[in-house]
Formats: sequence, C-alpha cells, structure tokens
Amino acid sequence: IEVANDRIGDQDVVSMVLQSDADKLRQTGETVNRGEFQAAVNAILNAKRVYILGVRSAATLAGFLGYYLNYMFRDVHVVTASGASEMFEKIVGVGPDDVVIAFSFPRYSTTTAKGAQYCRSTGATVIGMTDSRLSPLGQNCDHVLLVKSDMVSLVDSLVAPLSVTNALIVAIAARREKELSKTFDNLEHIWEEYNVYEKQEDQP
Repeated sequence: IEVANDRIGDQDVVSMVLQSDADKLRQTGETVNRGEFQAAVNAILNAKRVYILGVRSAATLAGFLGYYLNYMFRDVHVVTASGASEMFEKIVGVGPDDVVIAFSFPRYSTTTAKGAQYCRSTGATVIGMTDSRLSPLGQNCDHVLLVKSDMVSLVDSLVAPLSVTNALIVAIAARREKELSKTFDNLEHIWEEYNVYEKQEDQP
C-alpha cells in the first residue's frame, strides 16, 4: 500500500489504474502462446468433465468461467475451496478423461498448486493460467497460458486474466455453435415464461 501510494502521488488514480491495466493487456497479448491456447480449447472440448480451480481473489475468475461453461457442458465443477482438505474432497474423483483449469497469481496459493499437482497425477489434463511457467502452478500443468497480473495497492489486477478467460469462452462457444444455439433457444422460452429478466419497454 505504501509503495502504491508513493507511485500514485498526485496523479489521477483512474487514469493510472486504467493505464496499468492497458499495459498488462498489451503484454499478455504478446505472451500468450497461441498453440497452447488452441491445445487448451481442444482439451476442454474433448473432456468428460471440467474442473475449475481458483481460490481467494482468483475464485472470481473460476466462477466467471464456470458460469459460461455450464451453458456448454453438462459436467462442470467450480472448486473455490480455500483449504487443502476441502479442495481434495472436491477433486478426489478427477481422472484421465477430465480437464482441470486452474488460476493462480502472486502471492501463489499453495492449495491451487497442490490441487493441480494431484489432478495431473491422476492423468487429467491440467491447464494453468498464471504469470510464469516456473510458478508453483505453472510447474504442474500440461498447458500454460501466460498472463500478466500485478497488484495495484492491495488489489490484484485481474483484467488480463479475465480477458484471456473471455477468449477461451469465445473460442469454445464458436466450436459448439449448433449446440449453444439450441440451448439458448430453449432458455429464451424458459426466461420468457418465468419472467427471469425485466422486460424492456419499447421507447417512443
């Protein structure tokens, strides 16, 4: 916090944070290996089950990805347990036909790294989104998506990881276009019947 306050000084906080996030996005665009990205997409599409691991602030990313993958796949498990015991209870059934997507950034979660290590030992394909191949998570993955993350004051900047997560969702959705169209067609009827969303009145 002290370092951040020194950096901010008399600057406009909004401009500084937005510029910092923009820099992370640009750097991430240069570091994400497109071959690794495509391999990750293929692995997810071919998986029997998908497990998504993310704890503490990274739980936000896990939940976001899980929300959208639940529209595309029938067997998606979001694991955001903060303790190793609870984590292992939820992933004990992981096997060779499954894919595990894990998120971890400094300060690295021991729970996530150990969970990824266990899943890989079962033969599951582990996809990691982290800032280095040498990070505790990066060393326990089959495919690593390198993204830039930084702390602004006490806040973890997750803009770049979220953007790459968006790219994963878009790429997978493009490959499942027919199935998704049918799913959302059914959902539209359900949402309409049960008034799930507020109706937008036509403006004069």
